[in-house]
This record gives sequence, C-alpha cells and structure tokens, in this order.
Amino acid sequence: MKKQTNLFILTLSVLHILIFTIQPIPASAIKTPNVVMTKQYKNIENLKYPTLISAPNNKAQNQVNKIFLQHIKHSYKRYFKWMKEMEKMKTDPICKESPSVCKFEYITNYKVKFNSNNKLSIIFNDYQFTGGAHGNTVISSYNFDLKSGNQLTLDDFLTSEREYEKVTNYALAYMKKHPEIFYSDSTEFADFKVTNETNFFLSDKGIVLIFQQYEVGPYVSGNPSILIPTSVFQ
Repeated sequence: MKKQTNLFILTLSVLHILIFTIQPIPASAIKTPNVVMTKQYKNIENLKYPTLISAPNNKAQNQVNKIFLQHIKHSYKRYFKWMKEMEKMKTDPICKESPSVCKFEYITNYKVKFNSNNKLSIIFNDYQFTGGAHGNTVISSYNFDLKSGNQLTLDDFLTSEREYEKVTNYALAYMKKHPEIFYSDSTEFADFKVTNETNFFLSDKGIVLIFQQYEVGPYVSGNPSILIPTSVFQ
C-alpha cells in the first residue's frame, strides 16, 4: 500500500512539472505551408502546372492561380505548334532513316522552391526538343506574397542601385571561384549584371539567382544557381 501511495505522489509531481514547464507553441511559430497541387493542362501528361489551394484568402489565391494558368496556356501553344510540325515531318525521308530526329518533345513542369511564411517560389521548366544534339530548357521564376497575391520581383528585396551592385559583385566572385560550373573565361562575364529581370527564388538564407542554359555556363551545367545571403544586400 505504501509503495502505491509513493507511486501516486510521484506521478502527481511529474504532472505538476509538465503543466508548469511546458509552454504551448505560439501559432506564429508554426510554419504551415500553403498547399500546391499538380494539374495537367487539357489532360496532357507533358503539360503540368501548379494550383494553389490554401492561400490565406481567395483573392490572393485567384491572383496566383491566374498567373500559373497564363503560363501553361502559353506552353500549350508552343506544345501544339511543335506537335503539328512533327506530324508534317513524318513523310520526310529523314524520319525513316533516323526516327529519333523527327520525334519532337515539349514538356512543361515545375518545382516548388520555397513555401513558408506565406511566401511562395515556383520555377517553371519548359523543355523542347526539335531535333539536333539535345533539347533546351527555359526557366521562368514566380515569387509571391500569398497574403496579398502580389508577385514579387528583385526590386522588392534590392531597393537601390548599390544593393544591385553588391549582389552583382558577389555573383561574379562566386562564378570565378567555380569554373567547373560557370564559364572559365572571365571575359564571358564582361556585361554580366543582376537586374530586376533576373530569375530568382526565395530561400531561408536569402535569395537564389537562377540562370538560363548558356547564360553563365556551358550546356552541361544546366540552369546553375547562386545563393545570395541576406547579409550581402541588407
């Protein structure tokens, strides 16, 4: 009986400690990402695009989804053009000799690069192969404030020419240190400059610049990226 009493007292003590030492997690500290779903445009497997389904408000959600829909519609026009072109080429003798040369492709996909604190970064990849040694991919970056639905540009983070200059210099120094990724000849960067038109996505550590094929490196490097820490421009 004494052992049971002691055990009961010990249990009450532990519960007392837990109640008074464990504090509830503030709602602001819980990062619940907004949900992004994948859709196929016109049920075409090669044309995938994102749809936001849980933004803070319907107005913002509709604004973001409208931009995504505009992108996939443009992709569809290019896809349709190349599929028609491929059909026309089927009678060409070269297609019988080398079938792979006449097998055109157009693929649109995307990646969620950042989804936190009501900020969203999406990268679209539009790949096309129309013969030749290899295909080409064009990237398009979209960054949003999900509370307002407004699209964010580099001007929202780099607010002066001086800050743009700092980011440009940081990127140039990074590229020179990594010739295995970027062009090894520094003259290739003579006109390089980060502008409001430069593709980027958000990161917990800052912003990430992302480039088109051949823009800052050879084809084998794909779409190279450079993290610009917040400390560089703020």
